[in-house]
Amino acid sequence: MALEPTVAAPPSTQAVAAQLLAGMASLSGVATDYNPGSQVRTFAEEVGGVTEQQSIWTQALAFQALAYGAMTAFGYAPYPAFSSVGSVAFSTAASGVAPNATQNVNIASGTVVQTPGGVQFSTTVAAVLASGTSSVAVPATAVVGGTAGNVPAANISQIVTGLLYPLFVSNPAAFSGGTNAEQLSATLARFSGGVAAIGLSSPVAIANAAIGVTNVATSETVQYSCCWEPWAAAGSGAGSGVAGWTLYVDNGTGTASSGLIANVVSKLNGNAASGLVGYRDAGVPYSVSAVTPTLAVVAVSGTASSLTTDSVLSGLITAAVSGYNTLGFGVQAEQALLATAVGNAVLGLTTSLTVSLYASGSGSPAATLTPPASGRVVIAQLLLSLN
Repeated sequence: MALEPTVAAPPSTQAVAAQLLAGMASLSGVATDYNPGSQVRTFAEEVGGVTEQQSIWTQALAFQALAYGAMTAFGYAPYPAFSSVGSVAFSTAASGVAPNATQNVNIASGTVVQTPGGVQFSTTVAAVLASGTSSVAVPATAVVGGTAGNVPAANISQIVTGLLYPLFVSNPAAFSGGTNAEQLSATLARFSGGVAAIGLSSPVAIANAAIGVTNVATSETVQYSCCWEPWAAAGSGAGSGVAGWTLYVDNGTGTASSGLIANVVSKLNGNAASGLVGYRDAGVPYSVSAVTPTLAVVAVSGTASSLTTDSVLSGLITAAVSGYNTLGFGVQAEQALLATAVGNAVLGLTTSLTVSLYASGSGSPAATLTPPASGRVVIAQLLLSLN
C-alpha cells in the first residue's frame, strides 16, 4: 500500500505568539507585556539592535583592514619576541667541591634545561665535559621569546634532556635580552610616526622619525621626541639665534641610553649606498641628546572605604598615576588634572583622598610643574599613605 505524504498543520496563533515572545526574551532579557504594540516595538528594537551591532562590527573590520593594509604597504609589522641569552654551567655536583668526571660527557646542541617554574632554555652549541674535569660552560637561549626568559643568576637547576652521565646545571649569571612581541597598538604608533616623518626634514618630521627607534641591547624604544631649534626660540629674522637643531629623545622613563641615541642618529643620517632614506636636512649642524627630565613626586594619602582594601586601592592609584605620566615635551603637569585622574580611578572606594604634586627635592606642593620646551615632566616617585 502506497504511503501518501502528509503536510504538517500550520502553527496556531498562540504558538506563533509564544515563539515571538521567546525570541524577544532571548535577544534582550527584558520582559515585555502582552499588549500588541509593546510586543511589536520590543521585537523591532531588538532586531534593530542586532543589525546595528553587526554594522558596527563590519565597519570596524573595514577600518582594521585599511590600517593593516597601509602598514603592510609601508613595510610595518609588529616586532617579534626576542629570546633571552646567557650561559649555563654543567657540573658533576650541585654545590661544594665537585669530583672530576671519569669519562667524556657529550652535551648536544639543543640540550634543554629549565627553572623550577618551567622556563626552558636550549644550548646553542655542542659541548664536551672532558674526562678529568668537573664543569663546562655552554651558551644557551630561552626556548620561548619574551621577558619571562630574563631569569636571575642561579635560577636554572633542572636538566630536561637526558644525558649519559649524572650532571647538574646552573646559570652563574642572569639571562637577559628577552623582549615580548610588540603589541599592535605600538606598531600602529610606529606607523603613524613613520607617516608623519614623510614630510622631509621639517622639525615635526624629524621628531616623528625618531619615534619607534629601538635598542635591542637595552630593550628601549623612543616613545617621545622633540626637535628643538635655538634660532626659532631667539626670534625671527636673519642671523637670530644659533643655526642647527637638537633632537631630544625619551624612552618613556625620562632618559635614553647612548646606544638608543646612536640608533636614532643612524636613522636620521640614512645610508644612500644601501638605499636607506635619511630624515635630516643636509649641511645643517645637529645633535641628538637624551631628554633632561623635570622630575616630579606624587604623594597620595587617603582612607579606604569598607568596599575595598588598601592593596586594591594602591593598584588603582598606581595605574592612574602611571596613565597620567605620559606628558609630552613642553607640557606642564597639573595637580588638578592629576587629582582628577586619581579621584576617578577610586571613585566611591575612599572616605578621604589627598593628591599632591612636588618637584623632586622640594618639600612644597606645586599646582603646576612646567618643563622647558625641550624637556618633559616625568613622575619619578609615587608615595602612598593609605589606611
